[in-house]
Amino acid sequence: MEVTRRQALTAVAGAAVGAAGAVGAVRLTEHLDEGTPLPFYGSPVSAVRPDRSPPSAGAATVVWGGPGDQRRVALTFDDGPHPQWTPRVLAALEAEDVPATFFCLGRNVRDHGSLHRDSVGRHELANHTFDHPDLGRHDWASCRDQVARTSRLMGQAYGAAPTLFRPPYGHLGGAAVLAAAELGLTTVMWSAQAREDLATGHPDRIVDDIASQVRPGSIVLAHDTGSDDRLVTIDRLRAIISRLRSDGYTFATVSDLLAPSRASATTPSHT
Repeated sequence: MEVTRRQALTAVAGAAVGAAGAVGAVRLTEHLDEGTPLPFYGSPVSAVRPDRSPPSAGAATVVWGGPGDQRRVALTFDDGPHPQWTPRVLAALEAEDVPATFFCLGRNVRDHGSLHRDSVGRHELANHTFDHPDLGRHDWASCRDQVARTSRLMGQAYGAAPTLFRPPYGHLGGAAVLAAAELGLTTVMWSAQAREDLATGHPDRIVDDIASQVRPGSIVLAHDTGSDDRLVTIDRLRAIISRLRSDGYTFATVSDLLAPSRASATTPSHT
């Protein structure tokens, strides 16, 4: 009997969900080549719940930037908080009177959450998963666990759960989109970034490079922990801010950038 592609896909999905649950679907798809069919339900690319039950969200929001009608920009920092890096970033922002959005890892909030003790009400603290997995390889249940655990930890540490989420590496499968939407989070990518590899040997070039990418409404990606080359950006953060100001930009958190007409008592915009 000939087996159709649809029958093969459905059988793969049923085996993955029935025999091994959602985690089985992750293992199944981690090493697939282009010719191997993905399961209809339960794979990282699927935006449908593995059991095909109705989603608890009616829509998902993914953004790369804010409105382009004002010269406003949002600085964002991923992967912290970290005891050697985050205080340096916060000190530079304080010196320049600039707010920023920090996409935090849950494990770092657990271990170093007090570093953002004074950030609440000034900066925005957002969700970057618990331990930085590639969500492009994780199914709905795993994505949901990564994001939910982090939101729970952040709520306990800072008194309010985050409203924004950024996927590690910018890898965003359907399962991650669905999980974030069901948890009430807006997914935030970026439209400009600190490209430290282009400044090798000439670290001051990072200032001009970031400025060349920024447009009204840009969301700028940087990091407050990681490999040492990223210190090129941290060491020149005040210079970057000064350059953008000279180009006529003001600064906002991501939430304020996305809703410039809405006054926010908890994440104020500063010039």
